[in-house]
Amino acid sequence: MNLDNENLEWKLCEAYFSILEISMSSNISIDKLCIEAKLSREEVEKIVPNNFTDLRIFFLKILISKLDRDVLTELKVDISSDTVSSTYDKILEGLSLRFEKYFQYKQSLKILSNNSKQKIDVFLSVFRENYNFSSNLLTLIEEDQNCVTKTLKSLALNIVFIKSLEIFFKDEKKDIDKVIRYLDKYLSDMEDVGLLVGIIKK
Repeated sequence: MNLDNENLEWKLCEAYFSILEISMSSNISIDKLCIEAKLSREEVEKIVPNNFTDLRIFFLKILISKLDRDVLTELKVDISSDTVSSTYDKILEGLSLRFEKYFQYKQSLKILSNNSKQKIDVFLSVFRENYNFSSNLLTLIEEDQNCVTKTLKSLALNIVFIKSLEIFFKDEKKDIDKVIRYLDKYLSDMEDVGLLVGIIKK
């Protein structure tokens, strides 16, 4: 996808989530998107596949991909000259920053997963994105790793994130302090398990 298409894709994604937050419904038509994004139907149809009937998942994947790229870019700058923080601290920072990015879209994400079926759909659709983020996060922080070990760590971080995501949705506060506390706890528990089975070395 060229840069123009990427820009159009993100413009449509922003329009989708803007309509979603106002309407409180994920049932959004192409025509509404055209109006909100100020684009012609022809331009929109270049981005949205003809056979893609569920715009929820289509735009959710775009959103997560964009936010995750932003997180990794920011984290790379933050840790580039950091010789003090531990690997644990850097991973916690990366996951915390991810929740900060998600917090901006919390209302929309709750609308997209407001019942059990939708939660399952959303989870299955973004599981790959979560795994990719975890893998890329580990690559950024720990460059040389055994492939099997990296896969196991990525899956472990995915579990930590999903468990913390439950707290994220349930917590009604206007900050993510509680989420970060639980994230730290879950990550610490997972580290203890990793040390026990030898996946993580002291």
